[in-house]
Amino acid sequence: MKRIFLLSEKAALLCFCFFFITLVANAQTGTEDDGFTVRITSPASIAQDISYGYLDCGWLGTAGFGPDVTEDTCGVVVWAMPDSLGCAPLPAGSLDGKIALIRRGNCGFSLKIYHAQQAGAKAAIILNHYTNPLDGPCEARINDTQYFGGMSGLDSASAVNIPAIFLQRQTGEAIDGALQAGETVEVCFIFPRMQNQTAVYHYATPLSQVDTIGTGIMSVLFTNRSDNTLTDAVVKADIESPTGNITTLSVTIPSLDPDSSQTVDFEEFVPEQVVGKFKVTFSNSVFTESRDTLVTYFEHTDYTFATDNLVVDPLGVGVSNSDFITGNFIHQSAGLCVTGDNGGLATYVTFGLANVDTVWSSLGDDANTVSIIVYDADANEDGFLDIENNFDDLQGQEIGFGTYIMSGNEPVDSLFSVAVFDANDPSFPVPLKPNHAYYVSLFYDGTNAGTGRCLRYSNTLDVPYAINLTTPLAVGSPTGLGFFSGYNGAKIIHRLQLQGFDPLNAKEQKPLDVAKYKVTPNPATDVVRLDLKLAEVNKSVTVSLIDWNGRIARSQTVKEFQNGQLTFQVNDLPSGYYLAWIRTSEGAAIAKVAICH
Repeated sequence: MKRIFLLSEKAALLCFCFFFITLVANAQTGTEDDGFTVRITSPASIAQDISYGYLDCGWLGTAGFGPDVTEDTCGVVVWAMPDSLGCAPLPAGSLDGKIALIRRGNCGFSLKIYHAQQAGAKAAIILNHYTNPLDGPCEARINDTQYFGGMSGLDSASAVNIPAIFLQRQTGEAIDGALQAGETVEVCFIFPRMQNQTAVYHYATPLSQVDTIGTGIMSVLFTNRSDNTLTDAVVKADIESPTGNITTLSVTIPSLDPDSSQTVDFEEFVPEQVVGKFKVTFSNSVFTESRDTLVTYFEHTDYTFATDNLVVDPLGVGVSNSDFITGNFIHQSAGLCVTGDNGGLATYVTFGLANVDTVWSSLGDDANTVSIIVYDADANEDGFLDIENNFDDLQGQEIGFGTYIMSGNEPVDSLFSVAVFDANDPSFPVPLKPNHAYYVSLFYDGTNAGTGRCLRYSNTLDVPYAINLTTPLAVGSPTGLGFFSGYNGAKIIHRLQLQGFDPLNAKEQKPLDVAKYKVTPNPATDVVRLDLKLAEVNKSVTVSLIDWNGRIARSQTVKEFQNGQLTFQVNDLPSGYYLAWIRTSEGAAIAKVAICH
């Protein structure tokens, strides 16, 4: 992770002072994700590279005991027999120099691995099973929202001295099929000489916002894994545009000691201003195996900012229900957007939901609301991101607002677009200044729903970024589970759309005529009154006061209503700005309300 990036050719420095762990990062001792890749080298029919991460069917659990993998390690894989569970001592010498393949279940992980070690194994692979009906070929769920995150030590942990990892069921079936066919399966734990490639501020950028990508945003980590000092090693980035044109950036490293690494920051560049997908290929002049060439992508769109890769990954992403409860039923995420010289007007936010069927509540709108907030990420324009500790750092910097009420019938991972409005004048889109940083955020407070279940958002597979807080995440704010740099292996879909975007699946409400409502007094001290004069009797009218963190502070629903006044006692609310969110069958409106004590 790097702490610096440059904002267009004006070289405005944006950085932040703290690092944050990813939500599923592993901080245990033992066999951890230290950057190695699991490579099946034979047979050719199942040969593949498997990276760490649950969302792309990668290798999963790390062992909280035993040693790390510190160098390239290869071995022939065989089942730990006689029963492949490894819960009883294995025949002496039966696994000499081999990598043991062991099924999950019936006893502790460390005991299985210890038995493999005693039989001569150099490493162990634990395979997932389908005992839990919610387990899938690329999942290892403990419950409906929590993924398997590590192998605990238990009884034999202190005696284990071989590395061990956990593979998903799909990969295990491929290995087992090859073994059943009598083929030799060889697996390597290998360390790439090139890793952590990054390319742009965000995966998708509207064509009108394409600008200079600052120094250091396109980067890669280069490691000398030879026994000799390298001199004048050249690291390249070849950027191929949708038209086929290639721009080559290169950096020469004068000297690099054995087992040393250097982050290579490429100079600023301006991508070709065309709509389409760009391919960036990273290579070097020293190491030329397939693992030493890395590829990443970015896209120019007509109107869309996105930190996801524009492809929906199934099932969605969220924290476990228990973590959601620990986080005070609050989940907030965001994606960074950096404008170009032209600035623009934001009109919609696009996202999707994956488990509305289990989260939706019959208790009304307040229990089913997702708030959408557009923040100014650098309000004082000093070139530094204003977020450090949590989203409360951005309080008062909300420039746009929108809301979505779950109906309970949303198809899984069906994306929809919700209109966002200027917080200062809700009749207009959200203005975006040129060469400026913004966050588009989704906020869900499940307190009123009473389900105790965390909303899962549609997501894409992981996209790497140079900026640590490109996709920040909070579970509970300011207290609770904590503040993180995002999900490991995934990016929540929250796309910011500019004026001109024509949504296919828009969730819009027609605006309520300003002549039909009035908020008094404004500012208010003890009471806020809303006068409504509607054209006809409405079956239902709902009015909510929402604070600038997206929380509903007050709400009322009245039936068979046409003309009259709704009153809110606000003497116990903190001073500040609130939004009065009005929903009627004749339209909706958002009015800014100041509360001063």
